[in-house]
Amino acid sequence: FVQLVRVNGDSMLPALRHGQWVRVDRWAFKNAPPQRFDVVRLEDPSRPGKWSVKRVVGLPGEVVALDRGVLTVNGASVPEPHLPQPQPDSEYHEWQLKEGEYAVLGDNRAASTDSRRYGPVRRTVMLGRVLLRRR
Repeated sequence: FVQLVRVNGDSMLPALRHGQWVRVDRWAFKNAPPQRFDVVRLEDPSRPGKWSVKRVVGLPGEVVALDRGVLTVNGASVPEPHLPQPQPDSEYHEWQLKEGEYAVLGDNRAASTDSRRYGPVRRTVMLGRVLLRRR
C-alpha cells in the first residue's frame, strides 16, 4: 500500500528535489479526502500516462485564486508556510471548484506545470499522499 517513487523535476523545490525518493501512501484517500497542503502523487493531465507530485491548495466547493503570488480561498488570504518566500506570478488565476475537484500547485511555481495550466483536477486522478522523504 506504500509505494516508493523517485521525484523527477524541480517543481516541488524546496520541499522535494529532483532525484529524491518519496514514499506514497496509495490508500491515503480511500477513507478521507485530500486536505489543503497535502502533497499528492497524481496522474498528470498535461502528459497522459505520466504522473507528477503537487500540493493541494484548493478543495471542492471553494473559490481559489492566485493573485501576484498570493493564495486566497473564498476571498481570504491563506498563508503558505511551506514556501520559503512568496512566489511572484504576474498572471491572475481563479478556480471555482466543483464537487470532487481540487486545485494543485507546485511549490516552485516558476518551474511547475499545475492547475494554472490544466485547471482543477479530479479526486480520481490522485494516486496517493506523499508520506515521507528519503534522501
